[in-house]
Amino acid sequence: MRIPAEFRSGERSVRQLFQDARPEVDDANFLAMVREALATSPETVALWQTYSYDKRGSPSPYLDGVEVGFYDGGSRDVRRYDNEIDACADFIRSEALWVLERRTV
Repeated sequence: MRIPAEFRSGERSVRQLFQDARPEVDDANFLAMVREALATSPETVALWQTYSYDKRGSPSPYLDGVEVGFYDGGSRDVRRYDNEIDACADFIRSEALWVLERRTV
């Protein structure tokens, strides 16, 4: 959950941070674990939002409030959520898949 803050330090790449944090769980359990962690630390949602806004590369997953999608010259695969925690959890999953495996959700 500390990836955005650690990435800003510039000491390690986002890929290294995701590799170190990669849990050995299935997709549904991963999302549940992330949602639970975000619910107990709402300030972390703001860190992930800032991380998404600061990204300069394309193509790439993005988070914009309660909207998550993939930007490649335009938004695609857009998903909207009822709350920022669910959106952020989906974004973290999307970003991890993109950074580690170059695949989209």
